[in-house]
Amino acid sequence: MAKDVPADGKRASAIKRAGQRKTVNAANLARLGAPALADILLEIAGDYPAIKRRLRLDLAGEVGTTDLAGEIAKRLETVAQSGARVNWRRYKDFVREMELSRRAIADRLAPLDAALALPLLIRLIALRPGVFDRVNDAKGEIAAMFDRAVNDIAQIAPHASLTDPRALADQVLDLVMHSKAQVSAPLIQAVVPALGPQMLAALRGQVETALERRPHPHTGLRAAAQILADAQGDVDGYIAHFTPSQLVLPPIGAQVARRLLQVGRIEAAAAVMDHAAPRSRPDAPIVFNAPGSGAWDEIYIAVLEAKGDAAAAQAARWAVFEAGLSSQRLRDFLKLLPDFDDVVAEDRAMELAAGHRNAHAALGFLLDWPALANATALVVERQDDLKPHDAELLTRAARTLEGRSPLAATILLRKMILHIARNALDEEYKRAQSLMLEAASLAAAIEDEDIESHAAFSRQVAQFGRW
Repeated sequence: MAKDVPADGKRASAIKRAGQRKTVNAANLARLGAPALADILLEIAGDYPAIKRRLRLDLAGEVGTTDLAGEIAKRLETVAQSGARVNWRRYKDFVREMELSRRAIADRLAPLDAALALPLLIRLIALRPGVFDRVNDAKGEIAAMFDRAVNDIAQIAPHASLTDPRALADQVLDLVMHSKAQVSAPLIQAVVPALGPQMLAALRGQVETALERRPHPHTGLRAAAQILADAQGDVDGYIAHFTPSQLVLPPIGAQVARRLLQVGRIEAAAAVMDHAAPRSRPDAPIVFNAPGSGAWDEIYIAVLEAKGDAAAAQAARWAVFEAGLSSQRLRDFLKLLPDFDDVVAEDRAMELAAGHRNAHAALGFLLDWPALANATALVVERQDDLKPHDAELLTRAARTLEGRSPLAATILLRKMILHIARNALDEEYKRAQSLMLEAASLAAAIEDEDIESHAAFSRQVAQFGRW
């Protein structure tokens, strides 16, 4: 019987090898040979039109770029002409087909002939309104495909040597005329590098003429005109396409002022910044770190520097730091201080951060600086101010501080565990159990007698029935 064992082992090994050879993978399929695979593909393509279209594209690519471009153009025309509703059963197939067309242009055609690929991508994007009339894109997959097509244009445009840039400009203008700003702006931005200075000026002229002829504002045309003016370095033309109500917004003011600074118009930039300053009321002081005004804060400091008012710029850096605990603004502030003054200022900044009204912002700042002793003290002293819903910050803090202070790390871990257990967050139980193991591993290193033991904490958590 002992001699039969190797035989059985060989038999099992042979069966295993046979099973591996039957696995559908590239290596095993290659053994079938090209003729057999061609027959299989032909048979499948007869029942699946999408596979047949893919094969036609690949074959056209083998013939040449003109044939490949023609095959893609035919597919895009078919989509453009179709008015059939795409129901949920066909949604995935439709997304796959649209993505196939995009990849055929961007991945197959563009490396061979960028000038042929560029107008096809614009043609693909022009399908957007008609496609969304036919498809419920609740998952956003088709919208994402169109966004990728715009990104493809941005990559391809600088390499496209166009024999007829006017045809491309006309194509872009036609698309912009029928699109909103969220479509027009990124498209124009992406295609600008493919237009020479002459065609850029011509397209801008066409866009602005079309804009003037419109009885009502057209957001797509206005966005296009603004981007084209910006591409030509025409700051006043760029500004002209903002409405008065937009120019009082801090982010818009920052955009305009940045461009004015670039051309040396410092006083004009200062006036724009003052007009768009974030204030609670017109005569009130500036509110630094106001929601959405991060860019305004940065450009305001740049304007003060350009005016030569170094003291005001330093005061603004400190004010921005004090309001929002910006690490970058503090570094900029300290860098310009004399030796030893910077040490005193840094200590003051750490104290200010530790007592900041937003404990979460304070903890994040102290971890990033890093000032881990201050972060540890904050966790212990202000633990009631730290809320467990910010799991990402608390987890990062616990893992950063566990070597320095097992007590601080345990406070944070327990806070998150209790939050999950009390609120019966079933989907978070697995994470909570992992956090519990981390807390258990730190228990022996905690010397503070005032904190509840790990065993007692475990019993407390166990009282929550669903846990």
